[in-house]
Formats: sequence, structure tokens, C-alpha cells
Amino acid sequence: MKKTIIPFLLILVLTLTISACTTSSSETTANTQVTTAATASTSDNTDKEVHIDMFNFGFIQDPITIQKGDRVRLRITSSQGTHSLTIPELGLSTGAISAGQQQVLEFTAKQSGAFNYFCTIPCGSGHRTMRGQLTIE
Repeated sequence: MKKTIIPFLLILVLTLTISACTTSSSETTANTQVTTAATASTSDNTDKEVHIDMFNFGFIQDPITIQKGDRVRLRITSSQGTHSLTIPELGLSTGAISAGQQQVLEFTAKQSGAFNYFCTIPCGSGHRTMRGQLTIE
């Protein structure tokens, strides 16, 4: 009986790990149609809104340069899978964001530099490629 349970458990764990970031093809197609590249807009040259979309193994975001002192609103969505986003140097982090959901992080850009962000939820074989960068001048 032990010989039967061990392979079953291994298959179960593998299946759960792989499914953490997968979606049906119809969901992927529907989300791809509404996915747009990141944009920044200004209302008075001090407010910036940045859109970042997460998908299985990447982010969609145009390179964004923010000025020191800007008030920033990050609108973070997931178009595929469950992911998160963290920018450790700025003390910013979302919780888990499932496909079709959004979280907003707001902050004031107090320090200059290039700040790396990444997904903190292990989501499959391409998880390590989920990296991006935000620049504050």
C-alpha cells in the first residue's frame, strides 16, 4: 500500500504546483484582449498612475520614469494566474491577486533610483522571470 500512496502524493503535489499559474485557454484569450501596456498619466505633474498587468511568468509595463516627489498610484492587475508584486526597497507589496482582480498601491516617491519588483508567489517553472523595474529620478 505504501508503494501506491507515495507516487499518488507526488503526482498530487506536482499537479497543484503546476495549476497555481494556469488558466483555461478561453480565460487567457479573454484577458489578453483587454490587457494594455502600462501607462503613466499626469493630472498636475505630481500625480502619476502606473498600470502593471501580471500574467503567467511576466509583467506588462512600459518603462516608467517617475520624478522624486511625485505621488504615485500603482494599479496592479492579474490577467492570468495568481500572483503578487513586491518592491522591497520602497516597502511596497500586494497580497495575492487572482486573475481578473486588481490591487492599488499608493506612495510618494521619496528616493531616487532604479527599483526592482517581482512576484512573490511561486507560480510554476517561469516564476523566476517575473521581474520588472521602476525608475525614480
